Amino acid sequence: MNIFGSSEESQGDTTPVGASTTTDQDDHPDPTTSTSPPSTSQTVTDDPTATVESTPAVRTGGPVDSPPSNESPYDDPDDGLSLTGVTVQVAGERRRDSMLRLADQLTIEVKGDRFEVRGRGHVEWECDTVGLRTVVVDGRHARVYAETREVDSCRTPDNPGGRGPWAISFSIDGQFEGGRPDALTASIQGSFIDDSGVFATESL
Repeated sequence: MNIFGSSEESQGDTTPVGASTTTDQDDHPDPTTSTSPPSTSQTVTDDPTATVESTPAVRTGGPVDSPPSNESPYDDPDDGLSLTGVTVQVAGERRRDSMLRLADQLTIEVKGDRFEVRGRGHVEWECDTVGLRTVVVDGRHARVYAETREVDSCRTPDNPGGRGPWAISFSIDGQFEGGRPDALTASIQGSFIDDSGVFATESL
């Protein structure tokens, strides 16, 4: 799923990724804001090896720009660095993964002044989604944190089939302004994510 160059409207905020999958811990907590529109959900399978037909991704957050100044625990950006047009999209297909056999993971790709984070994470219900939590440039370190979000539309007792866990794929893209920072850290956090959070950092 490659969405370089797309963007539109929202808000985000919270924790660290690399061109290869990594799990490391970040020492900064984080503040921010959010919105949680429902995402589409479709294919039901509990077999991680099953082929799932691709459906269009749904934007669930953004575009968001990093602020020109930050509150604690983040430092203000150095040298006018910023992130612009940061957007998260969630793939339409989902896989039921009750045994949690599919790994939660993140990768980062940087081309010129643009970046894309691709990931997979687990949510509790079929209609749950992923949104932006934190988008900041902390000194010379860019941070783009995503989180899983509950969506009430299918969380009802008369929909036992909607309960998972479900593995969902998502991507986050955006642009560097004022040059590249020294590093980009991304994360996906949530109660059904490995260790409640997966992080990756790419040195730039």
